[in-house]
Parts: sequence; structure tokens; C-alpha cells
Amino acid sequence: AEGVVLMDSAGALLPGDVARRIEVLAGGLEIPVGFHAHNNLGMAIANSIAAVEAGARILDGTARGFGAGAGNAQLEVLVAVLQKMGYETNIDLYKVLELSDLAEKQVMKVVPIVRPTSIVSGMAGVVSTFAKHVERISQQYGVDPRDLFFELGRRKLVAGQEDIIIEAAMDLASRRQTDSPER
Repeated sequence: AEGVVLMDSAGALLPGDVARRIEVLAGGLEIPVGFHAHNNLGMAIANSIAAVEAGARILDGTARGFGAGAGNAQLEVLVAVLQKMGYETNIDLYKVLELSDLAEKQVMKVVPIVRPTSIVSGMAGVVSTFAKHVERISQQYGVDPRDLFFELGRRKLVAGQEDIIIEAAMDLASRRQTDSPER
């Protein structure tokens, strides 16, 4: 391999979590280590900075934070913060700002924002690409989508396990019925 990139696909990590993981990787490998952040908890930039400070040499960023759910580390903010901190990025900030305007106008249908489902998916450690499934299935089984996200987090759900969402919703609905006092 020419490099290793730590992916926080659920946007669940905090800066200390990122720093510890990157330090272990960077300290034990002879190849560049990188970091890919999602913004579910609004921590994508802070986590990316923690990664650099811990030894990461590669960072992912996207114009206007374009990406699934709450999006990724916003490239133009990341470049500005790194430059303000004194890092040499070899990136023309003005060009990145112009690119982000262009991307928003011509590519993006919706600019990513941190929504309640993004926050809960980040807290639960579940990728936000499950949000539509969770919303639909929670409504179908009469369970709170937030509870379903946390249940999926407890089950350590990963991409490609959509069938487990139904199973978890059924379990939550069943528990709710058993826990409810009879009237």
C-alpha cells in the first residue's frame, strides 16, 4: 500500500479519538496516513486538524462539505484553518473559494447541513446513508427513529446490512409493547 486512510464514515469520532488512532497508525507505519471525516456531529474540521497534529499527511475534504448525510470536511474551511495555523498547504485559498461557489451552483442540489438524524447517527456510530431506511422502517413499525439509530449502533451495523434495520425495529416495537402498562 502507498498510504492508509482512517475513515470516520459515521461522523462519530471526537478529536481525541482521531488523534489516538492516527498516532498509532503514523507511529507504526512507514507509509503516509490520512483521515476522512464526516460531519454528523459538526466535528469534521476539528477532527481533521486533530489528525494533522497527530501525524496525518493526507486529508479528505470536499467543496462546501459535499457528501452523504451531514457531509464531509468542508475543503475551503479546512484549507483556511490549516493556513491560519501556519501549515503550508500549497493550495490557493481564493481558487478553492471560487471552486466551492461553482460546485454549489452547478453540482450540488442541496448543501449538506447537520440535521437531527445526522447528529443521532453520529452519536450512535451508524452511517447516515441509512437515514432514509431508518425513517421509513421506524414509521412502518411505530418506533422512534432516534431509538432505532441507537439500537443499530448497539448492534454495530455497517453498510450492506440493511436487513438488520427491520429486525431491530421489530425488536424495539416488541419491547415497547412488553414494557407498556396495560390499560
